[in-house]
Amino acid sequence: MNWASNGCKFFKRLISGVLIFVMAVSLDITGYAEPIVGPGADIAAGNTGSTNGVSIYVSKRLKTLSLKQNGVLISQYPVSLGASSAEGNKKVEGDLRTPSGEFYVCTRNDKSVAYLSLGLSYPGIKDAERGYADGIITKEQRDEIVNANLEGKQPPWDTPLGGAIMIHGCRVPGGNTHGCVAVDNDVMDVLWSYCNLGVPVTIGP
Repeated sequence: MNWASNGCKFFKRLISGVLIFVMAVSLDITGYAEPIVGPGADIAAGNTGSTNGVSIYVSKRLKTLSLKQNGVLISQYPVSLGASSAEGNKKVEGDLRTPSGEFYVCTRNDKSVAYLSLGLSYPGIKDAERGYADGIITKEQRDEIVNANLEGKQPPWDTPLGGAIMIHGCRVPGGNTHGCVAVDNDVMDVLWSYCNLGVPVTIGP
């Protein structure tokens, strides 16, 4: 009788477990927290879907942003850049220059004061090496920047090299930024829908 009772309890628990699993699947309950967005979010923190072949190229000379997928141009949009970008590459915090180089989207901020923003991985490894060679940053700061880039995370934004370079909304036609890449809000909606963390961004001539 005890064996029968224990067997009955076991099957009841088994059936309950199966029902809970089926309900979770049907309700799309994954057990994972909501994706993390905002400053400080990194590739390991959520929102890590495939980049789906998406890439961005910003031309400083033409002041345009080209959005591509698998090498095919989706569209090209006007941008505003750092006020002193024509004087050369970004070197230090506050020089009002948009950096040149190879970066990736390292944060997504849906609460930006500039509508929406995609944070870029400046300073990059080359920036860190240059900054250390020029005596602008310490060896520890250089190593921290390099390691963050190698791990696909947000590099430190509080060194003398500067940081918090964003692609963001609220572009003012004919205006300038402090170093970010500004686009119109409707363009930012498009970029937001295409760009997961890790999407490569090249800023060049």
